[in-house]
Amino acid sequence: MTRPDGQLINDGRSSRVYRFEDGENVCFLKRYTYRKIHWQHCWQNSQVRQEFENLEKIKLADLGCETIEVLAYGEQRRCRILIDAFLLSREVTNNVRLSLFLGSNSDHPQRQLVVEKVIQLGQKIIVSGMAITDLFFRNLVVVPEDASLYLLDAQYCDHNRRRAELKTYPQLWSNILLFFTPEEQNLAAKMLLPHLPCNLKELNTRAQQFIRKETKRKAAEVAFIENNC
Repeated sequence: MTRPDGQLINDGRSSRVYRFEDGENVCFLKRYTYRKIHWQHCWQNSQVRQEFENLEKIKLADLGCETIEVLAYGEQRRCRILIDAFLLSREVTNNVRLSLFLGSNSDHPQRQLVVEKVIQLGQKIIVSGMAITDLFFRNLVVVPEDASLYLLDAQYCDHNRRRAELKTYPQLWSNILLFFTPEEQNLAAKMLLPHLPCNLKELNTRAQQFIRKETKRKAAEVAFIENNC
């Protein structure tokens, strides 16, 4: 958790992600720091343990999306109180963050296939009844060569249709509105709406709760990459 010389990739409110190169091996270290000591941290699992378990659920569910390879995770406690946690994963070779790929590759030869893969992923998630929070394009990476998708993060994952209706589907649709072209949005609506428990108007309304925040995250992501290139 204190390893030096990593390249800072993402600086969040409660976590930081570092990239390390050891010869041919490239890994990411995600570190959580719990600044506020609370008695509840004596009993709860760390976020990294939840992430690992959720990624395993997704892997077994066969949703048409790969997950990152987790090499290790760990927790540091003081008098049983959680104070630090980490998750170490292997880099997906030749990957691009999905939000960046769709935001800057309008003419890429694999774009149509990537869009279709995203829609198929949405279909399988809806049919499965699984709720996956944080289903945003910034939490997915794509390998353009074969259009394969990999999920990086899943804070919550379970069969819970009510939570999926309130969180998962609006989150997915908010990013479709942000990153898909109008033609791609029409295709997504045609493929997804028959499986959804709501109409397009209601889905658009529910997605608005995420649009503003994701627009800010989109701008912050681009700015962070430009400042650290």
